[in-house]
Amino acid sequence: MKATFQIPDELYREVKAQTARDGRTLRDVAIQLFEQWLRQKQQQAPTVIAVDWQNFQAPLAHLVPSSVTDHSTAAMRESVTNNWNEQR
Repeated sequence: MKATFQIPDELYREVKAQTARDGRTLRDVAIQLFEQWLRQKQQQAPTVIAVDWQNFQAPLAHLVPSSVTDHSTAAMRESVTNNWNEQR
C-alpha cells in the first residue's frame, strides 16, 4: 500500500543521505522502523496494579462500625450516613 506523509525537509535530507551511505532505500528504512515500533508496542505489558484482596480495606470502611452484620447496600449506606459526621 502506498502512503504519503510529510516530514520536515531537513530530517528528510539527513535520512535520505544516511540511507544512501548505507546502500538502503528510504522505503526499507521506513518499513523497518514501523515493524520495530509495532514489536515494541506488543512487548510492552500493560501496567497492572496488584491488589491484596485478602487485606483490602474499602475507602469508607472506617465509617462502618464492626458491629454491623448486615452488609446489604441499604444497610451500608445507612451506616455510613449515620457515622459520617461523627468521624469528621
